[in-house]
Amino acid sequence: MAVAQSVGDRQMSYSQLYDDIQGIHGKISTNYIRTRIIAITRISRIKEQWSAELDPNYMKGFYVEGPFGAPINISENEVLIVLSRKLDKHMRRVVLTKELMHTFDEEHELTNTIDKFDAQVERFCDPTVDASPQFKAETKAFWRALGVLCQEQRRLGFENQLKEGKISLAVVAAALQIPQQYARNLFRPDFLKIIVALK
Repeated sequence: MAVAQSVGDRQMSYSQLYDDIQGIHGKISTNYIRTRIIAITRISRIKEQWSAELDPNYMKGFYVEGPFGAPINISENEVLIVLSRKLDKHMRRVVLTKELMHTFDEEHELTNTIDKFDAQVERFCDPTVDASPQFKAETKAFWRALGVLCQEQRRLGFENQLKEGKISLAVVAAALQIPQQYARNLFRPDFLKIIVALK
């Protein structure tokens, strides 16, 4: 979930990050993703905090973008990502990356007013309510995270090996260090189409 202050023109490029990771061999580290976001966007600092208060059954993590006053105290262009301490390392990797993807949210997608926050919570509680831009941003962040956790060439290699029965989905998930239920999404027929639409 993303909570942010409105800060004008965002000037951020998911496409550049996606292209950058294509040249990396092996596992993409969340530190690399964080460093590249700081390099290619106006975000100057990303803090990470673990909380025992977050129940991962309800909320695994959230994103706050400054400026923000007490009790958070982050400056303009700084980000705080709070994660549940109860996440295992593979779930933490996906959740952290997904929250990092909120740096690419457009101005109208930010949850920066009480009304926008209420609309988002209402959609989580009632699936018949029309999806707000903030709710849609959650979905976009998830797919963007998958897009940068596995290079396209590597994904295609895994896909071919899966089709040939040489590896299992569990092997793919272990190699990428992500939960198996999320690794499955990498092999949807429309995966690349989704990623291209988000670039």
